[in-house]
Amino acid sequence: MPNKVTIRGGGYEAVLFPEAGGALVTLRKGDWDAFWPCESAEEAMAAPTRHGLPCLFPPNRIDEGRFTFDGRLYRFTMKEPNPKRLFSHGFLYTRPWQAVGLRENEVTMRFDCDERTDFYPDFPHAFRMDVRYTLTDQGLIQEALIENRSADKMPVGLGWHTAFLLPLSPDASAESVRMRVSVGRRVLLDERMLPTGETRPLNEAEKALRDPEGQSPLYKELDDHFTAEPIFIDGKRFHGAILEDGKRRILYEADPAYRHWMLFNAHASGNLICIEPQNWRINAPNLPLSYEESGLDVLAPGESKRYDSRIQMTELESERN
Repeated sequence: MPNKVTIRGGGYEAVLFPEAGGALVTLRKGDWDAFWPCESAEEAMAAPTRHGLPCLFPPNRIDEGRFTFDGRLYRFTMKEPNPKRLFSHGFLYTRPWQAVGLRENEVTMRFDCDERTDFYPDFPHAFRMDVRYTLTDQGLIQEALIENRSADKMPVGLGWHTAFLLPLSPDASAESVRMRVSVGRRVLLDERMLPTGETRPLNEAEKALRDPEGQSPLYKELDDHFTAEPIFIDGKRFHGAILEDGKRRILYEADPAYRHWMLFNAHASGNLICIEPQNWRINAPNLPLSYEESGLDVLAPGESKRYDSRIQMTELESERN
């Protein structure tokens, strides 16, 4: 298995480290990096949620690392010390994947889970996840396909800890960046960062996330959870996020199957903004909600589901010229 995979196409270059959670850690267009530069698998593993597109399966937090689904109790092994008693970020972002189907502008990262997988006792389902990355002049296209290879229904929670580098332009400031995100309602969280069961309408600062002028990604310390609701761009419904500083733009288009967003800016440090699409609400399997509202997806035996997204980087000056 190659330790490092590089693909190129459409003016973009991407680097992936299969051994480091299969993550796409570098996305570059010319001299512009969308993510924190990462030179090795060791560097990626040292800070796996800081670089690029680590896969969260399941995403975010699960209370006490346990839940009941379809009459079965799931118990996830949690890292210690863990004073809040939360299972976080899932199984796959630190485990080795395989690179298959490598072409000049395309590669698929594959993870197969079966009875021999170390976390199978915690999540007793055989499944395959294929994440295909393709570079074109439309940017980075990501297609994640999850197939249930077990004999039982399988709960699916999927998210991406997408950490964009700030500022976008070398001669701009992080404060100059404006962010738009297709957020809908704020999901209220308790002191353990778990949903209280309530949502509320966006306040004025949060409404700006939906407005054409956008909102600063540093307007407050962000570690906030939202439902998803499309915004309109050029009269068309858009599910995703846009970062722009007047010179450069990043467009992050997400599948409507991602029904929630997590926004995190590392205590408003000014060097990154994580815009995280995820299908289910934090702690979804433990919430007294319908699957439609919580976002929890269910795969029948033999069934598969695909989740798509796209990241496009645009130099606005060249676009105007």
